Amino acid sequence: MLPETTLFRNARLLTDNADVLGASSDVLVRGNRIAQVSSTPIAAEASMTIDVGGKTLMPGLIDAHAHITGLSLSPKNIAYPESEIVFAASKYLQSSLMDGFTTIREAGGADYRIAQLLEAGTIVGPRLFYSGRALTQTGGGADFRAAHELTEPSGTVGPFSVMSVIVDGVDEVRRAAREELRRGAAQIKLFASGGVVFPSKSHSTNYEFSLAEMKAAVEEAAARSTYVMAHVYTDEGVRRCLEAGVRSIEHANFITKQTVGTMAERGAFFDPTFISLVQRIETAHETGLSTTIVDNLKETVEEGHRVYGWAKSEGVPIALGTDLWGADAQKSQLRELEMRLELDSPAEIIRSATSVNADLLMANGELGTVSPGAYADLLILDGDPLTDIRVLSRPQQRLKLIMKDGVIVKNELGAQENPS
Repeated sequence: MLPETTLFRNARLLTDNADVLGASSDVLVRGNRIAQVSSTPIAAEASMTIDVGGKTLMPGLIDAHAHITGLSLSPKNIAYPESEIVFAASKYLQSSLMDGFTTIREAGGADYRIAQLLEAGTIVGPRLFYSGRALTQTGGGADFRAAHELTEPSGTVGPFSVMSVIVDGVDEVRRAAREELRRGAAQIKLFASGGVVFPSKSHSTNYEFSLAEMKAAVEEAAARSTYVMAHVYTDEGVRRCLEAGVRSIEHANFITKQTVGTMAERGAFFDPTFISLVQRIETAHETGLSTTIVDNLKETVEEGHRVYGWAKSEGVPIALGTDLWGADAQKSQLRELEMRLELDSPAEIIRSATSVNADLLMANGELGTVSPGAYADLLILDGDPLTDIRVLSRPQQRLKLIMKDGVIVKNELGAQENPS
């Protein structure tokens, strides 16, 4: 049986390295892949033909740092029933897809069970690169126990969250990394410094895990042709991550220009996540965050802007991630693009959310591009995001078609069904 084919006619393409939209083109999708892209009419039989009418056709967006298993802004969710967590994840995934994110990298919490539901079509959402449980040391950035809490309700030692596992020592790190990879994790996530929202009640850490522990995680990931992503804010923490071979540096708001230069030398990716910090500031009165933490968050945003400028000047690849925890927070996912307008051009921001993120996910040529052989993850927009990126922020009004993996999940353009 021949695969279904969709022919898009009269589309203005947003291509990988262009700063302006291309001329009118046709795009042929066969099955779940792009078969042909042409500036002249494609003469091919198709199951369905869609006249784009000169609107923008672009790759689906990629979020490189998402948390889909939250039920509130707090990651301390071990006591919630699994069914409730899966329901929240399903809501997050569906909303994310309808906002134009056709791929997300999950940064701790999701595992093979949610991936299986997506694959079976039981829930609808983006393609999922999940990390499984993030690795954190005792008292680390993802050990959410209060001082009086020694064990979880089950009686076992744990972080009071489905997003992480507590491990100490090279052997435990190696075993935990192997276990997450065995369960299908696309990459390993570890916490390499403290956080800025949930600081330790005692002394916050400048770095976490020994160099040997981090190298063990990197080695296990490399054995399966993948990599480590690290939550890390401090300069010392980032420098240790780079020495260990960590590929993806998450946050890094308090690092020096010299360390940014080392990131460029090592080929590491920088994934700032501004919207999660801004959202915490905006909701502080509802969530009860102290003035101390709010002030810390504001400083974190300011310092992150400085690091972003250095990363641009040093040629560090800048990813686009959001770090939003749970379905309610997901409503702000698209705001990350707007957050960067004072720091970067629309074209570079879109590249961060498409081709750069595809490179980060080790999916060059398959994701984040409108090219033959790539997965058919496509958006059609009414408007030019290279002129005004805010058209992406109004998906209900401007996002006219969403195709993920060759399947149309939203279509306001209509189509001509062609006889087989």
